[in-house]
Amino acid sequence: MFDPAKAKRLSIPQWEAVYRSEIVPGVVSFVAIHDTTRGRALGGCRMAKYESEALAMTDVLRLSRGMTFKNAVADLPLGGGKSIIVCDPSVEGVERARILEEFGKFIAWVNSKQDRYYTAEDMNTTVPDMHIVKKHTKNIFGIDVDPSPYTAEGVFQSIKYAVDYFAIDFFHAERTLKGRTVLVQGLGKVGQTLIDKLYKAGAKLYINDINEASIKKALEKYPEAVVVPAEEVISAKVDIFAPCAKGEVVTKHNVKDLNCKILCGAANNVLQNSKIGVELQRRGIVYCPDYVANMGGVCSIQYIEVEKLSDDKCIDNIGKTVRKMLGLTFRTAFRNNMPFNLAVDHAVKKMIWGGDKVHKNFNNETYFPHTAAAEPH
Repeated sequence: MFDPAKAKRLSIPQWEAVYRSEIVPGVVSFVAIHDTTRGRALGGCRMAKYESEALAMTDVLRLSRGMTFKNAVADLPLGGGKSIIVCDPSVEGVERARILEEFGKFIAWVNSKQDRYYTAEDMNTTVPDMHIVKKHTKNIFGIDVDPSPYTAEGVFQSIKYAVDYFAIDFFHAERTLKGRTVLVQGLGKVGQTLIDKLYKAGAKLYINDINEASIKKALEKYPEAVVVPAEEVISAKVDIFAPCAKGEVVTKHNVKDLNCKILCGAANNVLQNSKIGVELQRRGIVYCPDYVANMGGVCSIQYIEVEKLSDDKCIDNIGKTVRKMLGLTFRTAFRNNMPFNLAVDHAVKKMIWGGDKVHKNFNNETYFPHTAAAEPH
């Protein structure tokens, strides 16, 4: 049973509130509320094992901050938060239900004094899981919609837009996905949907997943897809690399080996730290910031579950918003000589808090000369 005596608020600078609780014996949960300037915080609940509680808390902090930026860049009236249940995500049956019910009580306790955090489905949790959580809290979205297909839609639209935007520099002005080589890492619900869309658009598929069953499923559908071993994912020579699994894919140790033209996927926190964006820029690799590319899922919750829009209208809005915000990211980068990850942060900080200083330490015309020449001044 959830015991409020085992729940406590942690003091973390720059976060509005962070909570920890042992929701059942041996299972710890964290809730992080980063910022509610634009509205109540929304961010899903992921279930995962971590080597330590410190790593779990670091993850929930980074993810909650990312949700603040994602919700703002999607122009949603929401702030950013996130929750994590630290346990084996393969847990099933009665034990899984017990963990989820106690987590629901924890969320209710977090909101007992002020209604400011809503959870939803995320990595290793499902819509049916959220129905269990809802038994004990009203602070939950994602009951009526599975956000995964919409996350894939946002990534797909981001890839299309980046290919179009940088076609002169990269693809001999061919503004199409036909014939483009795309490596999708992670073939879960989002990754599988993404490869469906890429195949229909004429892209050549390269795939990777730690789960052999997922690889087999993809090959049954697309036998011509090329399977890339885990040790070759970063160095694979492809046009587009789409990480759709865990974060921190590109690190200070492997960034020098990255061999794609465009980095754009569904994973959160693709870059281990912001300095890696600097190195990507210097190498002429376009990075579509993760919280722009993967905004489709949270958009679907707002559009379908809250605003009651149709599926077609939701997809149309996601496409428009992705194109608008990636365009803003690229223009901000060119006008201020910034790497793309810092450019979007700069733009979004202005949206949320009114401003942020500009760091002019790049000359993007050197890295993307043809696209820069076409930029309006």
